[in-house]
Amino acid sequence: MKYATINGYIDDASRLNATQVFEVADPGSDSSKSLLIIAQLVKRASLTGKKISIGGARHSMGGHTISKNGIYLDMKPLNYMQLDTVENVLTVGAGALWSDIVPYLNQYGRSVAVMQTNNSFSVGGSISVNCHGWQPNVPPIAHTVVSIRVITSRGDVIECGRDQNAELFSLVLGGYGLFGVVVDVKLKVVRNEMYTARQYIVNSNEYVKAFRELSHNARVAMAYGRINVNPDNFLEEAIISTFEKDTGNVSAALQDGPYKKLRRTVFRASANSNYGKNLRWKAEKMMVSLIRNKRFSRNQLLNESVEVFQNTDTSKTDILHEYFIPTASVSPFIDSLKKIIPSYNTDLLNITIRNVEKDTDTYLRYASTEMFGFVMLFNQYRTPEGEDYMKRLTQKLIDVAISFKGTYYLPYRLHAQKDQFLKAYPQADSFLF
Repeated sequence: MKYATINGYIDDASRLNATQVFEVADPGSDSSKSLLIIAQLVKRASLTGKKISIGGARHSMGGHTISKNGIYLDMKPLNYMQLDTVENVLTVGAGALWSDIVPYLNQYGRSVAVMQTNNSFSVGGSISVNCHGWQPNVPPIAHTVVSIRVITSRGDVIECGRDQNAELFSLVLGGYGLFGVVVDVKLKVVRNEMYTARQYIVNSNEYVKAFRELSHNARVAMAYGRINVNPDNFLEEAIISTFEKDTGNVSAALQDGPYKKLRRTVFRASANSNYGKNLRWKAEKMMVSLIRNKRFSRNQLLNESVEVFQNTDTSKTDILHEYFIPTASVSPFIDSLKKIIPSYNTDLLNITIRNVEKDTDTYLRYASTEMFGFVMLFNQYRTPEGEDYMKRLTQKLIDVAISFKGTYYLPYRLHAQKDQFLKAYPQADSFLF
């Protein structure tokens, strides 16, 4: 979905943040000229007191990429790419989408090392939120970043990495654009491979044990889990999907994901429908046998957009949450969700669980130890009442995550209270002040 400017207003993926901006700035696609254009823009904004907000695909949900009456810097034109096939390093403009990058790398038999589950996001945005995906037993995307070029608040172009301007490097990674405009990034890439899919139905309270047994197989290159949200046995079962390295030839062609139309129809039919949720979980369990032993290239798995499941109902919107929970607390956290979520007037559509290892690169890190990320998708009304229900639920879930020494993810609705933010991110004081 495109989030275009309408009568001077810009919105993001939440469709709850329509904000009027003073100017939309286009840096152009010529990287050498773009640097000068952005540097001049930064200096002009400083002189005039205007705030600059930086956007790519605008898939955050809390208005992070929009400043009221500010300058919106549209980074999408900066989408150049160059691959070093010897060092396996991709230099890529911050505005490039993963949907551009995956096919580009596919031509060279390479693939992205770490990215989100879907390809609809920009590189700059992914770096700014320090995304993670379903590559198991590895840290977030930060650990794949070799270096970053940034334009600072003074208009200076600075390259930073672990051995050069290391402090700035750690602040920009997961820094939400607060320390400068990310111009381009050097990313480590890996070889494209063929995988064989396996799926397993497990009791949700045995999730960590089952995930460890499955994902610690050296052949497993990608893995994630989903917990049922159907009311008949709410959060009692999970499906773990793994993708094991296959020795067969890599399929070069990229195609639409498997059963795309069917998956969308079944998924959207579960919104605000207990019957639909029960039917969907039965269908997904039946799909286990259909998916088992199917073969996919790594790039094929990464080449799916969020539009496959995206909500098109204008009266409602889909809202993401994510909570990062230490390994030992996963089961009690699930038990807490069983009690809390049904007591709020919200519609939970999905919970995906992804593993993420300790992050040692970013300053404002969400994974100070190994975590399991609970990605929750809710469907809410675009009304003040709907927003109030979601705010109260979010604050409750943040409290629960903190009680288990966990954190919450920052790209989504800005419902956290200041004290919750500081408890979840104790390094925030020095990060901001």
